[in-house]
Amino acid sequence: MIYKKIPYQNCGQILPRFTASEEAKQQLDDTFTIEQTIQLLIDNELYNDLMQFLAHALPVREAIWWASLCIQLRQDVWNTTQIQCIQTAQQWVQSPAEELRRKAELLSNRLNLNCGPSWLAQAVFWNGSASIVAPDLPAVLPDPYLYAKAVAGSINHAAALPNWDGTSDYYLQATNFALDIANGGNGGKG
Repeated sequence: MIYKKIPYQNCGQILPRFTASEEAKQQLDDTFTIEQTIQLLIDNELYNDLMQFLAHALPVREAIWWASLCIQLRQDVWNTTQIQCIQTAQQWVQSPAEELRRKAELLSNRLNLNCGPSWLAQAVFWNGSASIVAPDLPAVLPDPYLYAKAVAGSINHAAALPNWDGTSDYYLQATNFALDIANGGNGGKG
């Protein structure tokens, strides 16, 4: 299967972008197709690696939208500021604007990167469209794929904290969202 929104042929084009677990490294081969890689990670329940792989495979806006859907699955545990992070990220995806990117930075800083929503807001801030230092300083762009690390961080953090017994179902739903988005859908959400 070729995914409309994943412009790569094999996992060797994506794996160098993040640090996979030793277990994943032992089982993956650079020549595996994207579909083979996803299936292997699912079959072996290597969900942390799977979320990182998908975050680095999807384009920026799609990855951030995906993360927002994932952490919304836990919206019953988020406070007002955390919910604002999710809403700001979704607004930015629908209409990328510097004002929203800077708002995401403020929200992320307010939460000290201590939860899934704060990492989502950080992904918006690190999306690569503008400088990551104060506006009055010379521009400094983020490293490529820094947003993807924050996307994966947001999803994996929300999977575990606050503690709950729904982690496996969460990861399965997160994977379904990602594959729908990879096929050109919206994750099944509006």
